[in-house]
Amino acid sequence: MVFDDAVRGTHPEDFQLLHFGHLHLFRHAWALSRLVTDLAELGYEVVEVEAASCDDADSLRDAVIAAIDGWPSGYGRGTWPGFADGLTDYLLTAERPLLVLVLKGLDQVRGKDEACVRDLLDLLASIAPWHLLFGRRLICLIETDDTELDTGVLGGERPGWTRHEFRLVYRTGERLPPWITP
Repeated sequence: MVFDDAVRGTHPEDFQLLHFGHLHLFRHAWALSRLVTDLAELGYEVVEVEAASCDDADSLRDAVIAAIDGWPSGYGRGTWPGFADGLTDYLLTAERPLLVLVLKGLDQVRGKDEACVRDLLDLLASIAPWHLLFGRRLICLIETDDTELDTGVLGGERPGWTRHEFRLVYRTGERLPPWITP
C-alpha cells in the first residue's frame, strides 16, 4: 500500500490527508460526506464511532471497540494499554488495510472527560504510523463544533482541519469552498 509516483500529479484524497498526518478535524456534514465518498472510491472501509453518549474512558473505548468488526469480545476494554494492543492487532489487518475512522460526538465527551478524549486521539496518532510500516493506512476524521480547536500535539502530530475546512470562513459556514456544490 505504498503510493505510486504517478499519484504525485493527481493527489487523491488519501494522499492529501496523509501528507499532513493521520488525524483531521471536520465540522460540517458536507465536508465529511465529500471525504468519505472520495476515500470509499479509493477502497477505504469507513467505520463510524458515535461517542456522544460516552461519559468516561471505559465507555469511549467500548464505543470504538463496538464499531470495529473482528475485535475480540472483551479484549482491551479495561485499560488504555490493553486498548492500544487492540489497536495494533485488530484496527487494521491484512484483510482490512485501508480504514477511515470517523469519530463523532467527541465534543460532548470532552465536556465530561477531556483526558480520555486526548488519550484516545494520542493513541490513534501513535498507532497510525505503526500500521504504515506494514502497508496499512489509517485516517481519523474527528467531528468538532469548535471552529478554532487546538488539541496540541498528539502522538507526534498536530491534528489539523481537512482541506475542505482549512479556512475559518469554511468552518464557520460563511462560505463554501469553490469545489463544493450545495
